[in-house]
Amino acid sequence: MDLYHLKTFFTLAKIRNFTRTADHLHITQSAVSHAVKKLETSIDASLIDRKSRDLALTDAGKILFRSCEKIFYELEKTDQDLAGLKKQTPLTIRVGATVEFGTTILINHINAFLEEFPDFHIDFLFSHHLLEPLRQDTVDLIIDCEPHMGENLEKIHLFQEQYVTIAAPEFIQKKQITCLDDLARVRILSMDKDLDWWRNFMGAIPSDKRDCLKQVMQINHIRGIINGAVSGLGIGFVPKYTVMEELKKSILMDPFPHITPAADDFHIFIKKERMGFEKNRQLITYLTRLAPLKNFFQ
Repeated sequence: MDLYHLKTFFTLAKIRNFTRTADHLHITQSAVSHAVKKLETSIDASLIDRKSRDLALTDAGKILFRSCEKIFYELEKTDQDLAGLKKQTPLTIRVGATVEFGTTILINHINAFLEEFPDFHIDFLFSHHLLEPLRQDTVDLIIDCEPHMGENLEKIHLFQEQYVTIAAPEFIQKKQITCLDDLARVRILSMDKDLDWWRNFMGAIPSDKRDCLKQVMQINHIRGIINGAVSGLGIGFVPKYTVMEELKKSILMDPFPHITPAADDFHIFIKKERMGFEKNRQLITYLTRLAPLKNFFQ
């Protein structure tokens, strides 16, 4: 089997698109197809299910893909180990994280790690869609509250995220918000119109009260929801850590302090093969022991 053909197949199997694979490898789409066909000929087996509407692997393709993961990650690890011996260039760790956690918490606590390991360099991807970058090796690991499953994924618990309803004190007084039924009279600030964003709150209130959220204003960013609540647009629902200062200074209040919404668990997700990289293990150890995170989310 030709190593170039294997690399092309491996990249295609991760990206699941011929055009994007060609762009990633800086070759033509026909070159991608040609490499895969050459590989199929060499092993006398089909690797791509060409009858499938979406690009899917055959059983032989799945077996070869798992072998490629081991081969190419080991080659990458060896390359980085050799680079570490020479200490010519920093070893890069690519970290994916949810937008609000990444921009307000993670970015503020990473400098100590880089000072401890000056031979490491970190690049960040802050997004609400992190699984595909992880699968495609755009990042080495992700920090997410979504439950990602996969036989080759390691999951390491990081912290538990608490939620809170928020509104400006003047808004609560003006609208006379005293019970759940009053929510029907005010705007509900949500990341989505279907109120999936509010599911942890909905699950904590009586079922006969869940239709009281009627006037939904979609604001697809947590900071926008917070600022909307501060300005009196309506009642928002956000991770508690994002509004600690506003709650402390009474800029915002929780109109329903007696309700405890369900919490989300944040985990680090990383491919098992990438756990073999020393740089990744060091970062994971740092994050799981980071006192400010543990104290902040208790």
